[in-house]
Amino acid sequence: MDTAAATLRSSVAPSTPAVPNPAAADKAAKEFEAMLVGQLMESMFAGMRESPLFGGGGPAEKPWRSMMLQEYGKAIAESGTLGIGRMVHDEIARLYAAQAEQPS
Repeated sequence: MDTAAATLRSSVAPSTPAVPNPAAADKAAKEFEAMLVGQLMESMFAGMRESPLFGGGGPAEKPWRSMMLQEYGKAIAESGTLGIGRMVHDEIARLYAAQAEQPS
């Protein structure tokens, strides 16, 4: 699967332009992916009943579940398995390149 993703990525964007601060672009891309995945998981878990995992429900379970899903989103983004962060990073690089090409 990684081979297919690499092939697709190379055919779509053969070279990624340089970003002035690649560490900041990577951080922004991972944070965006974590937020997006967390929100998707919130939607997935919205219809589920309370779980005995947090004491069987009650008013405290909703915030705890939300925090747990946000952490799941961060873990998924850190692993890079979805590739959303990479696409965001490539888009940031493309925007920097387009901005650099514009005459002042």
